[in-house]
Amino acid sequence: MKLAINLRTGVLRNGIPRIDARLRAALIAVLFVVAACAVAPTSVGAPVTLVVWVDNPSIGASIRQRIVPFEHDHPNIQIKVFDQLGKIRNGDVSTAIEALNTSELAPDVIALSDSDLALMSNPYDLMNLSPYIIEQSDFALDDFFPTVLSDFQYRGRQLAIPSEIVPWVIFYNKQMFRAAQVPFPSLDWTIGEFVSDAQRVQRATSKKQSTIGFVTDPSQAFLAFTEAYGVDPQSGFDDPYAHWLDDPQTIAAMQWLADLGLRQKVMPTEIGNRSTGLWFAGRAAMTGLFMDQREQLPAYMQPRPNSLTPTVTASPVPAAGWKFSWDVTMVPKAKVQTSIYYVSGYGISATSHDPDDSWELINYLTSHLPDEPGHAYVPARESLAYSKAFATLYPESGRQAYIQSIQVGHRVPAWPPAATVSQNDLQPILLGSQHAANGLHAIRDRIQPVLASEVTPVPTPPGG
Repeated sequence: MKLAINLRTGVLRNGIPRIDARLRAALIAVLFVVAACAVAPTSVGAPVTLVVWVDNPSIGASIRQRIVPFEHDHPNIQIKVFDQLGKIRNGDVSTAIEALNTSELAPDVIALSDSDLALMSNPYDLMNLSPYIIEQSDFALDDFFPTVLSDFQYRGRQLAIPSEIVPWVIFYNKQMFRAAQVPFPSLDWTIGEFVSDAQRVQRATSKKQSTIGFVTDPSQAFLAFTEAYGVDPQSGFDDPYAHWLDDPQTIAAMQWLADLGLRQKVMPTEIGNRSTGLWFAGRAAMTGLFMDQREQLPAYMQPRPNSLTPTVTASPVPAAGWKFSWDVTMVPKAKVQTSIYYVSGYGISATSHDPDDSWELINYLTSHLPDEPGHAYVPARESLAYSKAFATLYPESGRQAYIQSIQVGHRVPAWPPAATVSQNDLQPILLGSQHAANGLHAIRDRIQPVLASEVTPVPTPPGG
């Protein structure tokens, strides 16, 4: 039975006589305690700081964007994101983890890509997360896109949980397509339609402001279009002699890419990718970029805050973004329709001082979407990727290109930095001073010794 007390008269509202004054005072005190408990935060344990190590600016920005609600829900946990961009020797994350283990910045959570894991000299620097997965009854393994969990496994150990998948796609300027009266590209277009669209839009531009059909980083486009020609470049561990560079279809893909500039005249080639600035300035019909570059401006084009004086209040700096209407589609089909992508995930350092709270953070990051698009990615969990919340974050009509590129695409192969095919490698082919076959053969000769030198003995598990 629920009893109500009239605090002014001391009489129970169901008619029971007035109670003793001391008892009334005690009841009032109890009510105040109950009220205080209702508004006070939930008691928390001792404060802890988790250090999150990251070497990718996009992933670092994504983490910083999402940790705010996590810290609100876990007031005893503070997150410190430690960014070591460009500090990884030979692409080996192990060297960074081991160098920091005795410092104040000893990492708890490691943000790494699938390629980072493949290049680690000692995968045992990361904890086996399988026990956490088994203990968490609602951790649905079948919710992840196929293969992405296995991308972070080593000898039966789950060393990281995949979180973000970033595909390479084609963005196009809707304003320029409309002005040229060229229909927007479909998701299943071909390389012939791609070239035709680039030429038609380029020809339709006014004489006052020259425009171009397509701009991109050739080293990224080379991989994507090689895949479209039916060749899947392998990591150095699977193909230490880089035989894929001698494949006739790789040569055909490279020559086709070079001819976009040499014959079709729709793709300029400049050292340092300076021509990609035409896209950000709204003067290119199309560009090939990774999804995390969606709406992002290069540093030199980002607005800078006004200098403040005691008598001047600066207006808020406008958000960086492309100042024209745009949309997205897939890499056009040659032999097959496909693309490239990379996967990032989160592991726990084997020397973490707080692996349980680190797991809480990892579980949160991999199961929650950000509130704003930020540095864009497709969540590794299908339930998030196909959710209404994800569609709201990316309202462009062609957003299916992001997910479809993952479904039919292939991971960027894991190569040490010195063996990565660069724009400098491709420059003689792009400028027409070297045939694609000869140029790719020269690249193979350059990177093959690097790949061979990266074959290292299998590390010994802890304890022998």
